[in-house]
Amino acid sequence: MADDRDLKIAGDFCKLVQTDDLFEYLGLPKSATAEESKAALTKKRKYMQGMQGNPKFKDSARFLIKNYRVLERVLDDPGAHLAAAQRAREQAKLPMLEFALSGVLADGVLSTEEESWLRTAAIDLGISEETYERVLAEFADKANVDVPKAARRSGPEVQGESLAVSPEAAETARFRAAEGHGWWDAAFTRLLLEGIAGGPGEMVDVYCRTGLSASTLLPERPQLTWLGVDRSSERLQVARQELAQQSERMLERVTLTSGEPHTLPIGEQSVDYVLAIRALAHQPDTRPFFQEAMRVLRPGGRLLVAEPDGFSETFHFDGHLVAYNEAFRALCVAADQHLARDADPVGRPGLSIGSTLFVRMQAVGLTPTRVVVHASNNLAPRPFGRVARRLRKYPQAVARAVGLDGSPQLARVLKAVDDLAAQIPAERVGMSGHVLPMLVAVGEKE
Repeated sequence: MADDRDLKIAGDFCKLVQTDDLFEYLGLPKSATAEESKAALTKKRKYMQGMQGNPKFKDSARFLIKNYRVLERVLDDPGAHLAAAQRAREQAKLPMLEFALSGVLADGVLSTEEESWLRTAAIDLGISEETYERVLAEFADKANVDVPKAARRSGPEVQGESLAVSPEAAETARFRAAEGHGWWDAAFTRLLLEGIAGGPGEMVDVYCRTGLSASTLLPERPQLTWLGVDRSSERLQVARQELAQQSERMLERVTLTSGEPHTLPIGEQSVDYVLAIRALAHQPDTRPFFQEAMRVLRPGGRLLVAEPDGFSETFHFDGHLVAYNEAFRALCVAADQHLARDADPVGRPGLSIGSTLFVRMQAVGLTPTRVVVHASNNLAPRPFGRVARRLRKYPQAVARAVGLDGSPQLARVLKAVDDLAAQIPAERVGMSGHVLPMLVAVGEKE
């Protein structure tokens, strides 16, 4: 088992590769078993043995190879390592919390709103509630300021609920930069990060749109460089404008260029990660893309692909819209069959290719390692009149894209909307929106 010296060496290594802990460095969830963790460490050592001549990887490669057995022991006791990593993270962030506390307490008063803001800021910094409350109490005592009772863990509960923030909520708070972008939320960012190891690396996003993957992933992977590729010059210009609002240090790691997913403007074995987010459903044949990913990945590199299961998309208004959803699914099946006409079974486009990603990876020699499902949604209170317009326009766009404008399938969907409109007043507000399963698959190049 790991001792204090082993934990210090692991901590020094994490500082070197700029990750919070070994799990982040290995691209694993913290729930990974010891066997999974040590297997990933062995793969990483093998990869780093071939990277010792690369100036970017040299220091971390030599450290890992030299201390491999130490890190292996540390992974046998993940609880001790994660606790040590949490202490180190807090120590690094405490000056920022203390500065904020000094400013807020300067007037001799701490309101409930101010305390709530401080608590949220501490969670965003990666500081635990226990540490936050200890430091808050120390500063409040020095300033002779009363802490609002609702902020005290030991105090009475408010409306029958504890004010303690769960570890899951604290973890999600780290990725708030991803919120406000529809289906790409904090949970989706976290799933992607589980497949992107810490330490130095190069990534290409083959359909980067406005650079959302850069703005959400790069702050969490400070040694990762990112190349965004998109066929649209207009989207690339928006991406430049969006990313210009980020820090200059992060922008030094960003490159934008025009191109297609199946003809990437980079050399063989030149990147560690290929990212494709909702980029493949309408490709006439996805095989060239997967072959291209295989070409540009270094040995040990990873392909991360996210595609939806369009057949499982469901719409809601204070409940499941059963008749509408059945009609919409029939339309999607017809549209999918139209897209797949005369196409190769492995490379075919379609509205529900998420569950076929493993087969497509295997066809080019990539080794699928995991697949997870992210349930994206845009549920929110809305008046039914607004919902009804969406329920009509969305299927009309699907039908128009594949030439099914006058189809009986579309007519059935529109009738289902008319039936709902006859029963529900337009001004009535209900919890509405749609839920779409998004499959995130990871494949490795051996």
